[in-house]
Order: sequence, then C-alpha cells, then structure tokens
Amino acid sequence: MSSKGLSQWQRSAARYLTGGMSSSFRANQFTGEPMYAVSAGGPRFRDVTGKEYIDFFMCHGAVLLGHDQPAVKQAVIQSLEKGFYAGLDSEDTIEFARKVCEAVPAAEQIRFVNSGSEGTLLALRLARGHSGRDLIVRIDGHFHGGHDYLLANNLAAKVDYDNEGRGFSRVIGRTAGVPELLDSLAVTVPWNNLGVLEKALREHGDRIAGIIMNVIDYNNGCFLTSVDYLSGVRDLADKHNVVLIFDEVLSGFKTGLSCGQGYYGVTPDICVLGKALTNDVPLCVVAGSTKIMQKIMDPVDPVIAGGTFSGNQLGIAAGNAVLEILAQPDFYPTFLHRARTFYEQLQSLIDSYSFPAWVQGLGAGFHVFVGTREPVLSYADLARVDREMTKRFFRTCIEKGLYFHTDFTVSAAHDEATLGAALERFEDVITSVLSSAV
Repeated sequence: MSSKGLSQWQRSAARYLTGGMSSSFRANQFTGEPMYAVSAGGPRFRDVTGKEYIDFFMCHGAVLLGHDQPAVKQAVIQSLEKGFYAGLDSEDTIEFARKVCEAVPAAEQIRFVNSGSEGTLLALRLARGHSGRDLIVRIDGHFHGGHDYLLANNLAAKVDYDNEGRGFSRVIGRTAGVPELLDSLAVTVPWNNLGVLEKALREHGDRIAGIIMNVIDYNNGCFLTSVDYLSGVRDLADKHNVVLIFDEVLSGFKTGLSCGQGYYGVTPDICVLGKALTNDVPLCVVAGSTKIMQKIMDPVDPVIAGGTFSGNQLGIAAGNAVLEILAQPDFYPTFLHRARTFYEQLQSLIDSYSFPAWVQGLGAGFHVFVGTREPVLSYADLARVDREMTKRFFRTCIEKGLYFHTDFTVSAAHDEATLGAALERFEDVITSVLSSAV
C-alpha cells in the first residue's frame, strides 16, 4: 500500500486526469477529495493507503447487493469465457428483457442504453417523437443525468427558493457550455404541487411532450412524494395527452422489485432504470408502453435509439443474475426490515446524545440531516440543516472508517454485524463532534 495520502494521490493523478478524477461527481462533497480504492467486497472497500471503510456510498447507490457479489461476479465471468462481445444480442438479452417486463409495471417493452444520462435523454426523445411536441415539464431540484436538456435546476442547491409555489421556477445553474436556447424547451415547476403543474399544462398543453420526475428523490437526501400527488400527475398527463416519465435510475429496486412506481401504485408511460439493476455493471433500461416504444421502429419517422455498447453482454449477464436474486420471495422482506431497523437504531443513538440530527430513510436509501431534530420534508426545510456541522460530522465519519459521499445506501451485504459495527463507529463520531464543539 502507498504511504501517500489521498490528497497527494489527487495531485499526482491531476497531471493526467483532469482534476485527478474520471468524473466531477467523484469529488467528495464533505472532503472535496476523490477516493482511490484498491479493492472492494461486500459492504466494505479499501483505499490506496490501506484503510478499510464500511461503505454507505455504494457507488452512487448502484451496489444494492454488495461489492463483488458472488453470483453477479460468476455471471460476468461466464459471459467473458463464452467470448465477450458487443454490437450483438443473445438469448440472455431476451431473457433479461423478459424479467424486466415481468417485474416493472411500466415495462411492456424495453430498450437498453449504457447510462442513466443516456436513458433520460432517450426518454425525452421518445416523448417528443410520440407526441410531436417539444416542451418538457420537469421538477425544480430533480436530477436526471448529465445531458444538456436537464442540467439546470438539477439539485436542491439549484432550486428557485424565491418561488413560493404559485408559478413556474426560474432557470438556475445551467452551467457553462449549455446553450441558453435550451431554457425555452423546459417548464420547471415545484415538486408535490399539482396546482402549478396544472397551470403549466393549461397554458402550454399543446406544446408539452412529457413530464419527467423522480419518484423518490435520493439525490438530495431522501425526499418523498405521495400517492395522491402521483395519481394527480397521472390524471393530468392523461387529460392533456402528455407522456409521463419516471426517472428510477436511483430509486429503482430500492423499495421492491416493482420499483418506486410499484411502491406508490402509479404507473408512468416511460421509466428509466439503472444502477441497482446490474449491481454497478454499466447498463441502463428505458421501458415503456408498447405504443410509445414502437415509435423507435416507425418505418417513416423513427425515434433513433441505438449504440455500439447498448445491451452489452457483461451488463446483460449481471442484470440476469441480479434479478434472479431480487425475485427470491424472502429477499426484500429480510433486507428492507434490516435497513429500517438500522435507521431506527441510528436515530435512537443520535437521540441518546441529544445530537441535532434526523435520519430519514425509505427502502435501501437514507440520509442523515445534521442540525435539526425534525423531519426534512421539502427542499425549503434544508434551511434548517447546519452546513458546517454537516461537513464536520461526515468528515469525522470518513476518518472513523464510515464512507459517505452522496446517495446514502444500505446494501443487502450490510448484515447485522456490519451495521452493529457501524453504529459503534457512529457513537464515536457523535462524541468526537460534540467534544470538538465545546
């Protein structure tokens, strides 16, 4: 193992890698530094200095079954051994598509892509191609990947907090390199507000192709919606003949095999699935009604959907193995009970020290909001969060061997012993932060 610290590794890497990292999202939001790892297994990984962590980042929430999961690993090895190829489909491809369609309510047919960003981009194209319209209604603060159409207003830090909920949100944080022209192709509305959504459809309905939203917002912590809201969105989309898109790249399979749409009981026209679907092997799915998906095969004016690595056989092999595990009758009851118990135990520990923090979780995703002892139900409630204490808390977590970045996740590999060890470290973190504040 190297004697260099992580900051030294970043400086060395920056000579060749821009910023010393392969993705700008890898700069840890609490330390400012990317992480460099040498190995990972189950709920843990080891960095280049030799330090081991209990991992609650789990590759942006993609590793639902744990790192180096044996069945997934074996499936990928078998795919390699039979002669790995891209650009061709297989019997395994068809089998995986069948499993997705049987599990996910919106999935009558699917197309494979390579990433969540590519998936939401295709979903928008399908909505526009199917409807013949251009405008997209999106939610202020929801993240949908790294393509130009939806980069503005894509996190809680870019929400229009001056919007009191009676009108459309201003464009915030478009970022350099994204043409201002794209602002005219989206109408941004606050979440969980049917009145403003109805206003958008009433005023622009003949130009609106689709509505896109997260079902559960794990990107900003753990923010939820309601059956009433989603049912109202579904009714409005039907009334105005607008395509309803659920981005389940992060929420998919976190609450059950039928994903967030099954949890709430509201089915979109199109959904995008990724991350946990293949336990961190690159692959993404765009799924939807046959009527909309068949626009891809329109002989006159098709929606183009293709790529050399779409449906690559390593991702297909991993996905087949993952869905076999997730479909086991006892998988979700056992796993989700353990996760829920952990959130309750962590909150009890926090309360026993009168530490100002609130644990909010659903399914495999959770967040710890530092600086408040009350639920954080809306983005406006984030004003109660103590930013400096938050950084101090999670930096101390990382020092104590609990790794956090974004998209806090409990995986199926986080067994009771691991979570018990994590709680002991959390207690050490709490006492350290409290003593440093004196």
